[in-house]
Amino acid sequence: MRLKVTKKQNNSSMCFVCGMDNQASLRTKYYELENKSILGLFQGGEVHQSYPERMHGGIITALLDETIGRAIQIDDINTFGVTVELTVKYLKPVPLDETLYCVGKITDSRKILFYGEGYISNTKGEILARCNAKYMKQDVNKIVSGDHFIKEQWIYVADDISPEFFELPE
Repeated sequence: MRLKVTKKQNNSSMCFVCGMDNQASLRTKYYELENKSILGLFQGGEVHQSYPERMHGGIITALLDETIGRAIQIDDINTFGVTVELTVKYLKPVPLDETLYCVGKITDSRKILFYGEGYISNTKGEILARCNAKYMKQDVNKIVSGDHFIKEQWIYVADDISPEFFELPE
């Protein structure tokens, strides 16, 4: 399925998943797509390994958690998803040193909670892991204090080449 990019989301400075200044970060770049899903583009390295040449399961979970939780910001940039519950299914080994996709979307949104699902796939369209999750909606100002975080820690990172479309599994 070919989906158009509608917006690039910000990165943070020190986040393990998307942080640009964290040495151990995956430096995941996030894109909002026309179908209201979010796509994270990433590549793991040796520091993210469990078994040889395979990404650690906890890091797989962190990627899925971050990606699905960010989907709430497509409609409300001032709301963060605070994780309540995650169920992850590991289907195939997630390789290192290879471009991978993490996709998430909201499946149900209520007053305080929202539910979502996501997956990690490779560029061949193979699904490597799946996740269902529940989050509490939280105003960004209740999680962080002051403008310092917004201005200094939540930053827009321009791409060398801005993608217009992504081809994803259906």
